[in-house]
Amino acid sequence: MQHDRDTRLQAFLDREELFDLVRRERFARDQRRFDVMVACFHRDAYVRTSWYDGHGGDAYVEASRRWMGARGGGGKHWVFPAFAQVAGDRATVESPAMIFNRAVLAGVEVDFHVFCRFFSRAVREDGVWKLLTFEVLFERDVMKPVNPAEALPVDWSVLETLRPSYKFLAYIQRSRGVEVNPDLLGDDRPDALAAFHAGEERWLAGGA
Repeated sequence: MQHDRDTRLQAFLDREELFDLVRRERFARDQRRFDVMVACFHRDAYVRTSWYDGHGGDAYVEASRRWMGARGGGGKHWVFPAFAQVAGDRATVESPAMIFNRAVLAGVEVDFHVFCRFFSRAVREDGVWKLLTFEVLFERDVMKPVNPAEALPVDWSVLETLRPSYKFLAYIQRSRGVEVNPDLLGDDRPDALAAFHAGEERWLAGGA
C-alpha cells in the first residue's frame, strides 16, 4: 500500500512539475523574462515555430529576444497543459494553447488568434525537468479588424493557397517578411500528425 501511494505521489509530482515548466516558459517569454525562459530549456533543445526552426535553447531564447525587440512585443500565449506521459527521466507534454496578437495590416488594425497545441519532449537532469523540444501543432486561426466597420485587408486569393490550420498566421507573417514553412504539423494533415505522435511514443519508450 505504501509503495503504491509513493508511486502515485511521484507521478503526481512529475506531472505538476512538467505542467509548471510548460506554463513558466511561455509566461517568461511573453513577459520578457529571458533569464527564466532560458532556464526552462535543455542546452540541446530543438524548437520549431512559425518563424523559428533550430537547435539550442540559448539560441532560441536569444532569437526570441531579437524578434520581440524588432516587433514591439510580438504575440502573447495562453497555455493549458493537459496531457503528460512520463517514462523514467523522459516525458512528453501536450497542451491546448492560443497565440494572439494585435497588428496593423495594410493600415488596418487587426486582431488574430491561433488555436493550437504545444508539444514538448522533456528530460530530467540532476532532478530538474528541462524542455528538449518545442513544437506547435496547429488547429485553426481567425482574424478580424479591431474596428468592425473596416474591411479585413487581406487578398483572399492568396489566403486560399495557404494551409487552413494556420492561414491567417502565415499571411500576416508574410507581410512581415517571414515565409512560413507550409509543412508544419497541423490537424488538417492527420496522417503526418499521427506519424509525429508515433515517433514521440517511440522516443518516450527509449528510442533515439
